Amino acid sequence: MRTHSLKAFLLTVALLAVTASCSNDDSTPDAQSIRTMQVVFDYSPTLSDAGALLYLASHPAVELLAVTLPGTGEADCETGVQITRALLTVAGQSDVPIGCGRNTPLVGDRDWPDAWRAGANALGDGILPTVDTEPVVDAEQLLADTLRDATAPVTLVAVGPLTNLGVVLSDHPDLATQVERIVIMGGALAVPGNVEDAPTAEWNLYVDPEATRRVVAAGAPVTFVALDATNYMAWTDRLVVRIDALETAAADTEYQLANSTSLDGFYLWDELAAVVAVEPTVVTTESVSIRIDDDGAIVRDPAGTTVDVAISANTSTAMDQFVQGLNGGKAPPEVSLTAGELDYFVQVGGADSRFNIAINAAFGGVDESNPDVRGMATSLFEGFLAAVDGLLLEVRDIDPPASLDGAHSEYVDSLAVFAASRDEVLAAVAGAEGADLQEILDKVLVDAGVNDIFERANAACQVLVNYSFLRDGPRPCTQGT
Repeated sequence: MRTHSLKAFLLTVALLAVTASCSNDDSTPDAQSIRTMQVVFDYSPTLSDAGALLYLASHPAVELLAVTLPGTGEADCETGVQITRALLTVAGQSDVPIGCGRNTPLVGDRDWPDAWRAGANALGDGILPTVDTEPVVDAEQLLADTLRDATAPVTLVAVGPLTNLGVVLSDHPDLATQVERIVIMGGALAVPGNVEDAPTAEWNLYVDPEATRRVVAAGAPVTFVALDATNYMAWTDRLVVRIDALETAAADTEYQLANSTSLDGFYLWDELAAVVAVEPTVVTTESVSIRIDDDGAIVRDPAGTTVDVAISANTSTAMDQFVQGLNGGKAPPEVSLTAGELDYFVQVGGADSRFNIAINAAFGGVDESNPDVRGMATSLFEGFLAAVDGLLLEVRDIDPPASLDGAHSEYVDSLAVFAASRDEVLAAVAGAEGADLQEILDKVLVDAGVNDIFERANAACQVLVNYSFLRDGPRPCTQGT
């Protein structure tokens, strides 16, 4: 077993949520002053796609005319439509028509990895409401009819393979005049792609390059929200906490979806495209003459077609816009730390930093080749508990402001429980049976009730984190103790 994985196991922090900085705009938009834009959303349910749909379906500036799914997307048609219907129900938009299209690319046979498809088909299990099953409507026909019947130019927001759009805009070229703009999450211009077999390509365009070519050639204005821009939009603990603090059903569902998986390596890919459709100024774009190669990669070509490509994003503003959209267009109240609260969190954070230094020292001395696994386990727990003792002494001496008195007391009490468990933990180590260090540690964590102690400490730390993050403050603690 590698030392750092042991450390990560013992120091796991159950930080279930966090958020981006509080919005600087606490104004509530006047419904009469908002220009409503008509939107068709073309997507395939994943965590990122779902967030984009919840945003568009909740935003007061958006009239969502239809949602279309490419059968070439990550989710299967029947399952994807059911998930979509549930998401729209959450957002109070259950009357929006939904369709799904052909399940093969216009050229070739590329598909998503099986594991990704399984994950997409399972999106929202145990979270989304149950909805009635209805026959799947043809997405290509729905898209064509919606464009033809629209009372104003339509913004197409596409965050999956462009199969549906490619078919409709090439089969009905006159419908391009009904399109105000096409906002596409896809491509990479000056950064690496995300497809292992095609390093310059991005998955949405890689699956169906021919469809992308047809969309670009259709004549409607196109904005690619490329990886260049979405790379600025990593999910953060602060953002999750901020979403958790909202009160709309859409925000609650978005929080539960985000909290149902590890967000390591996840970005707000499709959410950014949806935000750009409503508020284009959150990104910086470059007007580029391009062609789409056989991998679906965006290639600069003076003889190509001119499009806009988003090459960077204002992270804070874009996240503010996303949160505000989930909140029904209303900016959450702006709150900030008092001087006393900030001083308190700085002191707690300093104590936590010294705790982590002590932990690193304890774990840095582990010799995995040592056959005395029980001795190593004893040494690890002694070092860990000594570090907890030091943290407890420091935190106990910090005087909290009145607003944090209860949370501070619970955090101190949770550390005291750890300190008081020393004899029981070391006795459990002495009596634990195991062939290797991991087996002994696992048994001690259960037999001495350490997992339960961690859970309480995690919860106490989380309360402090949430309070600080919602006020754009520092992280006061990074571990579950």
